[in-house]
Amino acid sequence: MKTIPVTTSSISYHGFLKRRLRVMVKRNTWRQTGERVKESRFATPGYEERKGIRMNLSRTIRSLRLGIAFIGLLALPSWGADESQLRVPAEWEPHVATWMQWPGRWEAAMRPAFARIIDVVQDYEPLHLLANSEPEKLEAQQFLNRRGVPDTNITWHVVPTDNSWMRDNGPVYVTDGATTWIQDWGFDAWGGNFGRAVAFSNDDRIPRWVGERLGMRIEDRASYILERGNLEFNGVGVLALNWDCQDDRNPGLPKTEHERILRDAFGVKTIIWAYGHDPLDGTTGHIDGTARFVSEDTIVIRVSDWGKETEEALAVACHAEGLQVVRYEGDPNWLVGNGFVLAMAENDSQDASRKAQLEGLFPGRDVFLIDAQSIADAGGGIHCVTNDQPL
Repeated sequence: MKTIPVTTSSISYHGFLKRRLRVMVKRNTWRQTGERVKESRFATPGYEERKGIRMNLSRTIRSLRLGIAFIGLLALPSWGADESQLRVPAEWEPHVATWMQWPGRWEAAMRPAFARIIDVVQDYEPLHLLANSEPEKLEAQQFLNRRGVPDTNITWHVVPTDNSWMRDNGPVYVTDGATTWIQDWGFDAWGGNFGRAVAFSNDDRIPRWVGERLGMRIEDRASYILERGNLEFNGVGVLALNWDCQDDRNPGLPKTEHERILRDAFGVKTIIWAYGHDPLDGTTGHIDGTARFVSEDTIVIRVSDWGKETEEALAVACHAEGLQVVRYEGDPNWLVGNGFVLAMAENDSQDASRKAQLEGLFPGRDVFLIDAQSIADAGGGIHCVTNDQPL
C-alpha cells in the first residue's frame, strides 16, 4: 500500500473537501438549469485530466495487488475457528467499549460534536480515545472539561492517526462463538476520492495497534480495501453493503470474488447489495448512510432527496430475503450501544417524531438525538466516528 505522509496541506485539503461535499448535499443546491453547483476544488482547471491519470495508475496498481491477494486470502489462517459459527456480532449486542480518534487541528470544527458523543457514550460503556500526542491529549481533556464532560469512563491512548473517522479505518471484530479476534482490512483514505494527497498510513495501522493493545489475534486481510462504514450485519448471517463503494475501492474485481472474500471472512450466508450513490458522496455510498439493521429480521432504509431509486431497489432486495423494511426520514448514521441509541438530530420539527420512531425500534434503550452537524458537514455522522468493540 502506498504511504502518504501527514502534511498540513493534505489534511487541510481533506477537511475542506469533506465539508464542501457535505454542505452541497445537505443544502441540495441546484442551478436553474438543473445542474448541481460545483464550488469545490474539483472544479479547478485541468483537475479532471490530472485526476484521470492518477486514478488510472492507482486502479492499475490496486488491480495487480488484488491478483496477488487472491492467493493470500486462500491461505489465510483460521485461528482454529469453527467456520459454521463464524460471524460478526450485530451492533446492538453487548459492547466491551467504543473507540474514537480525537479530531486533530484540521478537523477541530467537529470537537464540540465529539464532546456531545463522548458525554453520552461514557455514561453507558467504557470509551477509548486516541490522541496524536501527549499535548493533544491534554488539550482534548481540557476541551472536554470546559464543556462539563467528565473524564470518568475514558481510557486515553497516544498513537499517531491521520483523521478522525475510526469507523472506517478501525478494526472489524469477528467471533466463532468461543473466541473473538480482529480483522485488519486495507484502508486507503476512501479510494483517494477526497484527494490523493490525503494521508492514511497511520490510520491504516490502527487495527493492528488496537489488536496488540488488547492482546487479540489479528487476521491480516489488508490486501482487500474495506471500510467498516460499508458493512451492515444483522448478526445471524446477513450482510448489506454498497456495491459502488466496493467496486471503487477494488476496481476490476468480479462480484463473485467480492462475495467469496466477504463470505469467507464473515461467515455470512446472504449478501444484499445496494446500488447507486450520491455523486457528491466521497465515500461512494457507505451503507451506514442509507440502511441499518435494527433487529435480525428488520432493516431501516432512509428516505432521501437524491436516492429514491437506490433506496427502493434495496427495499425490494431486502423483502426478497424475507426482511421487514422500515423507512426513516432522517440520517440513519446512529450508534447503538449498551442501553442507548445516539442519533443525528436534523434540528427541525421532525426530530421529535424521529426520536419516537427510534424508541419504538429499540425498546428498552435510551434514545438521544444530538447536534452533530459539524460531522455531517465534514462528510459523515455519529456512526462514522465511532468503532464499537463487541463482547
